[in-house]
Amino acid sequence: MRCLITGVTGFVGRHLAAALTVEGHDVFGTDRSAPPEASHLPVDASRFVVATLDDVARLTAVTRDVQPTVLFHLAAFTSPAASFTDPAEVYRTNLDGSLHVFAAVRSAAPRCRVVWVGSSDAYGLVSAADLPVGEQQLFRPLSPYAVSKAAADLAAFQWSRAYGLDVVRLRPFNHTGPGQAAHFVCADFARQVIAVERGLQPPRLAVGNLDVARDFSDVRDVVRAYIAAWQRGERGEAYNVCSGIARTPRDIVHDLLRLSGVTAVVEADPARQRPVDVPRLVGSAAKLHAATGWAPQIAWTQTLRDVLDDWRQRLAEPGDR
Repeated sequence: MRCLITGVTGFVGRHLAAALTVEGHDVFGTDRSAPPEASHLPVDASRFVVATLDDVARLTAVTRDVQPTVLFHLAAFTSPAASFTDPAEVYRTNLDGSLHVFAAVRSAAPRCRVVWVGSSDAYGLVSAADLPVGEQQLFRPLSPYAVSKAAADLAAFQWSRAYGLDVVRLRPFNHTGPGQAAHFVCADFARQVIAVERGLQPPRLAVGNLDVARDFSDVRDVVRAYIAAWQRGERGEAYNVCSGIARTPRDIVHDLLRLSGVTAVVEADPARQRPVDVPRLVGSAAKLHAATGWAPQIAWTQTLRDVLDDWRQRLAEPGDR
């Protein structure tokens, strides 16, 4: 099958491209810029195109040329914390960008299935009685990022009904794994732990709110869910992608210290606090499991070991310190 991934050079895009390639699919990708060296591309250079989400003509041309069986729309503004700085840009990227992708597919490859990737942040303010969150939960988003994803999620549903777009909506909860950018919580903690291990920083870890609880999965399990939803999900439906297990940043930092053998003081940094936060968010993936048979496979301890090993390699390179 021919697969097109927007945001292919990103954290999840790289893992998805690798998984699809192993399955024998022809994988193409777009992103807003190319890495400095073609060898760093997750797809063959001849199958990569620079295309921004605000350029509908470019997106349409790429889709027409590739004629994908499936388009995985991963390209997005991804930081809830940073979204408070420029909400309008977040809305343009995540909402308008999704609409542009939908329009490109409808015009250039109307038989293509779109796997649209949203976020559990769209659920927002949930009570203890709402947990674990199912797909029927109303959206009450608390950050500009969450609002943008909630709006695009609703737009994807509308396009499936009004225009017949073959779209499956996914709502992944938190995920981590090797290759994640340092501003995400697990990667941030692991980077600091390995920096202490290597003597690159004093034995102190700067952290934000340690007591919120989130549902974490391994990115490699998450991309299996995306592929399963493409192959067996129902048109127009929404599916949570999650482990069903709540973990706090306090749990994570302690696990990383234990697994690494590093001793360090954990200190709260006010600059890492968000203006508003959801106290606890954990989901149910029962609907996805019923539709596709998907379930997480990678143990949490293995995920954290792989994240630590990834940072050992990255911090061995001067440019990543």
